[in-house]
Order: sequence, then structure tokens, then C-alpha cells
Amino acid sequence: WTCVRMGAALCGGWMIWRNLHLIAGTEMLVGGLMLLAFSLFVRAKPMVNSTDALAQELGALVVLNGGTFHRSADSSPVQRTQIFVGSRQIVVVGPHESRLLEIPMAKVRRLAATPATNGTGADAVPWELQISWQAEEPYTSTFHYEGAFAEHLARVAESTLRSQWKKELPVIP
Repeated sequence: WTCVRMGAALCGGWMIWRNLHLIAGTEMLVGGLMLLAFSLFVRAKPMVNSTDALAQELGALVVLNGGTFHRSADSSPVQRTQIFVGSRQIVVVGPHESRLLEIPMAKVRRLAATPATNGTGADAVPWELQISWQAEEPYTSTFHYEGAFAEHLARVAESTLRSQWKKELPVIP
């Protein structure tokens, strides 16, 4: 894209130079100014990391569909999230690669995929995946799945998280 912009700037500059030195006409001048303005004001689309690049950056082993994410029961939902599962942490990423939540695996206390009590899906039963963890106080986040594959997505997410989750052994006094 940068090469296209540089080519447009060179062509625009050449057309302006030709008009000034050879009196080529106003069409040549207007065309040159338009190409020069195009090359200066039109920017390239910002690069978006691929899911693989983001997973590598976060040290994730698996990337899961997160469905609709609720940080807590009273928080607003975030659509189209992804769960990046690493050996030491879970990272929830929302649209535009925004990190919504990071949960250390050692702090996870409970994982459960269950049918949701409420949902808008008319054809299939919605499902939820709940992750409870302990920081300064206990927290629970919910991932809500709807549609024909809701149960499948919730169960795959639960089993994948369980495969990386290593419960602490109980301490016997």
C-alpha cells in the first residue's frame, strides 16, 4: 500500500511539474493535485494481528470461542470474545484485540458448563460456561453461548480449560 501511495505521489508530482514547465493544461494540473492529495491524505488500513500472532504473543496453547462475555452478573455483555488458554493464565480478548480479563490458572476454583436459565434462542437451548476464581475476593465470569452449537462450544471450552487447570492438592493438618 505504501508503494501505491508513493507511486501516486510521484505521478502527481510529475503531472504538476509538466503543467508548470510545458503548460500542459488545467486537466493535467487538477489530476496531479488530486493524485498528490490522495497520496498524502489516504492512509493504509492499520494492521490487525491474526489470531495466531495474538496467541503467540499471549503464550496461549489454545484459542476458544468465548461467545458473549459477562465479567460479573451486573456487568454489560461483550459480544464475540475469544478465550486464550495458556498453561499459566486465561486471557479473555474482545473485539479489536482488547484484553478484557486475565485469570491466573492457579487462582481458578471452579469451571462449569450448564444450560442457561434464560436466553433468546428459540430453536436451541443456550448454554453458559462459568469460571470462578479467587483473587482478593471470589469472582465469577460467565460466557454465554446461543445457537445450534451452544452446548458443543460450552463443553469444548470447559474440557479444554480443565485439561490445563491443575487443582491444588488439599493440605491435611
